[in-house]
Amino acid sequence: MRLSQTGSFHVRRFALATPIAVLASLVMATSALAAPPSWTTPQTVRSTNDPRLSDADFQRRNVAIAWDEPDTPREVGIRTSTNAGSSFGPISWFDGARNAAVDVCGSEVHAAMEMAAPGTWLIQYAAGGIAGGGFSTVTIAPSIDDQSDPDVACTRGRVFVSWLEEDGPGHSMYVAHALRSGGPFSAPIFLGFDDEAYFGSALAVAGVRNMAYAVHQEWDGDLYLTRWSIGAGPGFAVTPLGTQSIGPGVPGNEASDAVIAASGSKVAVAWFKCGGLFARVSNDHGATWGPARKLIDHVACEGDFGTSPASIALRGNKIALTYLGFGIPNVSFVGLIRTSSDFAAFSDVTIAENHNDHRVGYVRAGGTWRLAAAFETRGDRIRFRRQI
Repeated sequence: MRLSQTGSFHVRRFALATPIAVLASLVMATSALAAPPSWTTPQTVRSTNDPRLSDADFQRRNVAIAWDEPDTPREVGIRTSTNAGSSFGPISWFDGARNAAVDVCGSEVHAAMEMAAPGTWLIQYAAGGIAGGGFSTVTIAPSIDDQSDPDVACTRGRVFVSWLEEDGPGHSMYVAHALRSGGPFSAPIFLGFDDEAYFGSALAVAGVRNMAYAVHQEWDGDLYLTRWSIGAGPGFAVTPLGTQSIGPGVPGNEASDAVIAASGSKVAVAWFKCGGLFARVSNDHGATWGPARKLIDHVACEGDFGTSPASIALRGNKIALTYLGFGIPNVSFVGLIRTSSDFAAFSDVTIAENHNDHRVGYVRAGGTWRLAAAFETRGDRIRFRRQI
């Protein structure tokens, strides 16, 4: 669902020397030329010096957008809409926070963020109303070690939060859950260990109806999916359904930077590793998976061209995936891949140049489902637009 803002999107791995005109030719043969979407006039959600888009989520007519403001004191802003982004309510501020993730669930907004504590950073969870109701906050798992890169997902009765935690030379990956109606979080559930530094690590969660999912990388380089089923209320009991490898990798060439989305019985995951940008889809709640498809070729370590997935969204059979592409001299762009065939065929277009990030989803406006995006304009604005 979201990509870490503490990493460097694998720019560190590349000796980038390819202009956009050449980069565009590196998509796979199963892609098709398509015109970029026609967008509404962008609406400014926040205008200030150097805001950094952190996350966005879209559900029917509800939108939540989170960003960092790296001034002193550092803080997170969250702003919401109940009319498909036609207008936004007041900003909710979280002082001393950074790197927030958000998830919309009905009339609720759930958030997880890194919060400054003496000598460390801890993951804090916050819940509030989509119409701008006050947020209640709680620290999930106090620790003396740095916690980072949170993600959050809600199901019909529970909310799941994931994070990385410093562990010797590497880091461990955890998830915890709680009732959406309130109450304590479960003890942290250990997902795996990665002996490398934080940068580029994969850990994200998704939830829909009676299922929750976590996609995570481990020390062997593989990308794994862990699943849980959620029982009926009022207890909404959580039942583990096991872990499986869905993306092969090796140490030094890990399947990393993963994003995940779920809708109904469909689950879609995209990730990076040296050699390509990949995606894979399940149509039975993650029990079995279609083929891992390479969407962009020649994304090679020490090569000319780099990408990293930024967001993925589902609506029926439609899947939208944004990614960040890099070349030099100091060239960056945002690509949009769309498919209705689980990536067996897809279109790929550039939707922005010199933008750091785009997070996409679907909103219902004027009786029609439309692609929507929250994005960052380098230097001064967080903005929103939707497809006309």
